[in-house]
Amino acid sequence: MKFEPHLPQLPSLSELLEHPRVKGAVERINRSTVAQRATGFLDELRATVADRAGRLEVPSVGHLAERLVRRLLGEPAGGGLAINATGVVIGAGDLSPPLADAAAQAMLQLAGEFHHQGGALPHAAQRELAQLVGAEAALVVSSFEAALTLAVACSTGGRDALLVGGIDQAAIGIDWRGIAARNGVVLRNVADAGTLAGVDPAPAVFLRTPDSEPWLTIEAAAAAAKRFSAPFIDVAPFAGVINPQAHGLAPVETIAERLAAGADLVVIDGGGLLGGPSCGLLIGKRSLIDAAAAHPLSQLAAANSLIAVALHTTIHAYRDDPQQAIFSIPVWQLLSAPIANLQQRAERLAALIAALPNIESATAASIESTWLRLGEVERRDADWIIDVRPRDKSAAKVVAELAAASQPIVAAEADGAVRLHLRSLFPRSDQRLVAELERCTA
Repeated sequence: MKFEPHLPQLPSLSELLEHPRVKGAVERINRSTVAQRATGFLDELRATVADRAGRLEVPSVGHLAERLVRRLLGEPAGGGLAINATGVVIGAGDLSPPLADAAAQAMLQLAGEFHHQGGALPHAAQRELAQLVGAEAALVVSSFEAALTLAVACSTGGRDALLVGGIDQAAIGIDWRGIAARNGVVLRNVADAGTLAGVDPAPAVFLRTPDSEPWLTIEAAAAAAKRFSAPFIDVAPFAGVINPQAHGLAPVETIAERLAAGADLVVIDGGGLLGGPSCGLLIGKRSLIDAAAAHPLSQLAAANSLIAVALHTTIHAYRDDPQQAIFSIPVWQLLSAPIANLQQRAERLAALIAALPNIESATAASIESTWLRLGEVERRDADWIIDVRPRDKSAAKVVAELAAASQPIVAAEADGAVRLHLRSLFPRSDQRLVAELERCTA
């Protein structure tokens, strides 16, 4: 194939195969598969660059390596990959945040061989998580709901529980009534400080939900639980090891901060701000963890070894180099991105999109948007968006076509435009986004 001399020089296939990201993928598949799937990769890329010369930036070597890795590993069955342009990094409907490369590779290596179910891996993950956050003990189970059910089951002893926050499932997406029914527990709901002061008799356990803020702080909840001589369970699905406040976002107290403020047990989802696999984690006092581990439900809800190895690898990222963890864990790659970087990308992408033949306009703008969502509980901060107005199609139709792409792009229609949020959009997806907008507006 002959190419015009003015076209930019692309790296050779051998250069790309030496890239650390690609080498890690090549080690996991056989040579014949590599040869078959890599054939034609650069030819197709050169053809694309030639066809869109002047309208498409040449991808970086890192971006090309990422595309080659996806090609070598193959597309997952059912088209499960998606590009998230909603701005919501955590809690974006049915979109699960990606794992760190090291965690995904650890799962793949384990899954490719005979391996023990349970045993040493979950115990190691539990031990190292407890050490990381300064807790006495930890327990990992298959899901957040299982962890919450287990926490209620092992701490109530047939007595009622005091739930501080909304009991309505729509408020935070937790089926409190179902959990209470399964455990034969009566949940007494308290929604304000005045009601809390008059609670009688004392409950078996004190549960604080995410929507109890701001009127009930962790410290105030701990003091109230102490007054009742009841264990204090802080239900905090998205808590992790890093507080987003350290990166200029709204605060979400870390697991360690919650324990230091008086929580006896913290219940979280491993797929939240921890950045690990979606699973249930109970962290806190050994007596409560031991009671949960001894409960019959614990065996039914035990996490499998794939969850355990991904969690263990994620914990190591924080333990080995806390300062570098934000660069290796995808959730934190997005959340730690400086707003100036988002602005630069938004303005650059807006110019590329505006140059497409069937786009009326593409405008970059600063906005405050939701980056974390749990039911009606949200965290909102500065973001940059691109509002794209198609020339011959409605924005709603383009949004639907983007969602139906081979790798769906999840966006929204706003004020007659296709709205794309940069906060949840990985830089590696920028070129794919431009290409899909060109296709969908044709």
